[in-house]
Amino acid sequence: MKNQKKTILIAVCILAALIAVFAIIYVVKKPAAKAGQKDIKIEVTGSAGDTSEYELITDAEFLKQAMDELETSNVGFSYEGSDGDYGIMVEVVNGESTVYEKDGAYWTLYVNGEYGQYGADAQPVTDGDEYLWKYETVQ
Repeated sequence: MKNQKKTILIAVCILAALIAVFAIIYVVKKPAAKAGQKDIKIEVTGSAGDTSEYELITDAEFLKQAMDELETSNVGFSYEGSDGDYGIMVEVVNGESTVYEKDGAYWTLYVNGEYGQYGADAQPVTDGDEYLWKYETVQ
């Protein structure tokens, strides 16, 4: 009985050692993440109906981060906004400003053709997604 317990203990130790070795090998040899895992498109439709398209390969988790990357890439995209209770309120895109109190205009976010459910700082970025900032007014 004592011999059997000793054999089981040795087997458990060997198994634990093998698991540790394989874990170390996995961590050392796993493929490194490549920069820019998400290929997305951001479009902007202004008040005159003109549309600009921007393609971006990014690792951003949220749309605001991707927009910040796009803005610093010098491709002509820019935006401004103010922080509010529900996140950032985008007020200017590509130099075109909206003032809701003045003319009922605002920037609307669409994700893959559907009305956005989140603000730019909470909108998750997923590979292949298309984001549209559209100048709209209250009818």
